Amino acid sequence: MAKKNILILTPSLHNSGGVANYYSILQNKFPFDYAFFIVGKREGDAQKDTRTRHLVRLISDYCAFIRTLWRSDLDLVLINPSLNFNGFSRDYIFYLIAKLLKKKTIVFFRGWDDNYAKVVFTGKFRYFFRPLRNTDGFIVLAKCFSDTITSRLNTSRVFVESTIFDERILPQGYDALYNLKNPNEKIRMLFLSRIEADKGIYESIAAYKALRAKNVNVELVIAGDGSEASNIQRMIAEHDDEGLRYLGRISGAEKADALLSSSVLLFPSMHAEGMPNTVLEAMGCGLAVLTTRVGGINDFFVGDLMGAELTGDLTQGIVGAVSALVSDNARLKSISEYNYSFAKQYFHSERVVERLDHIIDSVIHNSDCGSFWYESEAR
Repeated sequence: MAKKNILILTPSLHNSGGVANYYSILQNKFPFDYAFFIVGKREGDAQKDTRTRHLVRLISDYCAFIRTLWRSDLDLVLINPSLNFNGFSRDYIFYLIAKLLKKKTIVFFRGWDDNYAKVVFTGKFRYFFRPLRNTDGFIVLAKCFSDTITSRLNTSRVFVESTIFDERILPQGYDALYNLKNPNEKIRMLFLSRIEADKGIYESIAAYKALRAKNVNVELVIAGDGSEASNIQRMIAEHDDEGLRYLGRISGAEKADALLSSSVLLFPSMHAEGMPNTVLEAMGCGLAVLTTRVGGINDFFVGDLMGAELTGDLTQGIVGAVSALVSDNARLKSISEYNYSFAKQYFHSERVVERLDHIIDSVIHNSDCGSFWYESEAR
């Protein structure tokens, strides 16, 4: 089969977002010829992004995109928008340009806003977005998103995919990984997410305090930024507890250390999620995951095997689940090893790039391809 030539629209790979992380991990592993077309703010652009600068850059990007498509012998264009007003209003123009120039196109929806999905596919402005129905293929991050759009499309090629875990941070072998955990001989819980009320940050802190009041030997490390960050910093300072720490926004080696040294991820989100990369990263690093069944998590998460499903009173759910794990080290290790193996099988880069390659082949050649990244015995 002839080698494929793919153009991938992405923000700068030096950005901190999920799309940039995904392609920075995969960029040297694609089995096809590819080029990145960078949209949005560039690395090293220190000037304030005023409305005028943003508009000028956007027009320049559209013009450069037209020139690239006109001059290139491309098999397919892969666009990676978030399905929300800001992200999609920009990237929809790239999509229209690609279709006007008769390029096969896959739209890979990353972020997902249910309300905006209704605007695009069922609302009074749906006719403006009607050309989107002729996309050659879609990729989404949860089966519920696929169910939302499939009946509105002129294609059956809607693929449910996962995001990715960067296995480069791992030591060699599971035993070496497990030996890094709980350096203070306490079960370390990690909250790694946006610091927002609907992400469950306050429930996580309340659960930690309740566990300590019951003399459960745990600590809580909080990492991320967001609108509630300053309030959380103040609460922690007032609490004056060395077992409760706030790291702020972390990346690179600091993020790897937080994941590798923790045993339990707290992800009690009530937010509209896609496929939260934090959960995949935690599983890849052998953490038990305590989570609500939001977004793509609902497609694969099995509480008894992977940690615990949180419902109802989230604070009490965390307290109960952590108490049970602390009192049963054998089960905690079993969950840790299961999550590590599951992530290796499904979320490591070689598996993700293999599935993406099959999807692209399917769209280009109108061939068969599995539509779902994971099929469990229970499905």
